[in-house]
Order: sequence, then structure tokens, then C-alpha cells
Amino acid sequence: MQSDKILAFSNFLARPPKSYNEIAQYLVMNTFSEEGFLTVYIGELTETGVVCVLGGFGWNAVEYSSFTDLPIQAKFPLTDAIRTNEVIVLKHDTAFKEEYPLMTELKTSVEWISGVAIPVYPIGGMALYSSKEIELTPSMKVFFVAIGSLLGLYASRLPTSLIEVALNAKQKIDLPQIPLSDRQLVIAGLLEQGYNNAKIAEEIGYSESLIRQETVTIYRKLQVTGRKAMQAIATLNLEAAANLEHDSA
Repeated sequence: MQSDKILAFSNFLARPPKSYNEIAQYLVMNTFSEEGFLTVYIGELTETGVVCVLGGFGWNAVEYSSFTDLPIQAKFPLTDAIRTNEVIVLKHDTAFKEEYPLMTELKTSVEWISGVAIPVYPIGGMALYSSKEIELTPSMKVFFVAIGSLLGLYASRLPTSLIEVALNAKQKIDLPQIPLSDRQLVIAGLLEQGYNNAKIAEEIGYSESLIRQETVTIYRKLQVTGRKAMQAIATLNLEAAANLEHDSA
């Protein structure tokens, strides 16, 4: 059965899917349906040493924002999996809270029993949360590693989304319909340059908490799932967003 799901996921990636959100949804609804997984988060390890969201399924935008800009050296299951290149399975119990105290600060609405963190070379990794108890048997480890390897192969050979396909083909991209404020335009410009939230806060003199909130709003207005997708369309959309703001003033 697991071999069938591995093959099915490989065929799914060959289409290719439109976005990492679509991949995450497929993993929840198809690949890992029998394991009771409720959510999937796919993160990219950036050159600045932080993990940022590429896509996900099962949480809202605010919850996903809690998982962006995670320093690779911070103690999280996902960062541990990326650093060690090992699959990590954990239970939502007292021992988990003691080992990963930072996880208690994350805003998540999903009630989960088991979590799995899978390294995905070369992009980063993915974190999954299940309503069932998951045991890391040899066959399950092979299953998780195979899915992670296929996703990594997809990421290394194909554009990350249709946004990049459109850029490469010089196709027209729909401009955002919701204008950005002046402050959001400044923050968006720094995001485009690869700045993380802490650096942006330092540069423009606002709190990191406010920058995080504004970043989520910018993603929503520009209709992107994270920094990588935003950087791909920023040069086409930021000027139009500014014009919309000035026209509506």
C-alpha cells in the first residue's frame, strides 16, 4: 500500500502541481490519509539561515506565520530534522513540551497527537501533525523518506509554482487588487531583498511582532504563500500596489 502511495505521489508531482499549497493538500487528503494527518507545513531553509513557509494545508494564514523565520539553530522538530537529516516522530505530551518549549508559543488550532518532521533536500523540510499515534517503524521511515525525497527532487527540477512558470514565460500576472500601505511597501521591498523579520524591524524601527503581522498582511494582499513566491512577483506587483494606494488616497 505504501509503495502504491509513493508511486501515486510521484505521478502527482509529474503533472506538475500549481503550488506547494496544492502539494500539501494532496499529502493530507491522499498520501497520508490513513495515518490521520491533519496538517502539512512545507518550509524552505533560506540562505540567511531561517526556515520560511513555502506552502501548507490545514492551518490559516496567521497560524502559518508562526512558523516562518524559524532560525535553523532554534529548537524545533522541523529544524532538528533539517540539521540532522533524520525523520523525527514525536508525541504531544509533557516530554514534548519540555524538549520543545518554543513550540508552545506557536499559534495552532489543530488538536494533534503525533507530529512528524521530515527533511526535504535541497529545499528544507516539512512538518506534519496527526490525530493518531504514529510509530517510526522501519517501513514508516522508508515511507516518509521516500515522500521527502520525491518532494526534494520536484523542487530541484521544476519551478516552485505557476508564478515562476509565468515569470519564465514572460506571461502577464494579475496585479493585486488590495493596495499596500506605505509602511507595507517598505517592508515588502525589504522582504524582496531577503531580509528576515528581525532585520526589517532593526532597519525601520518597529517591533518584530509588528513586522510579523504586517508580513502576513502583505502575503494576503499580494496573494502569495511565502517569501519565495513573493520575491518572484514582487518586481511586477509592488509598483502597481503603490499606484493603487496613491489612487485610493
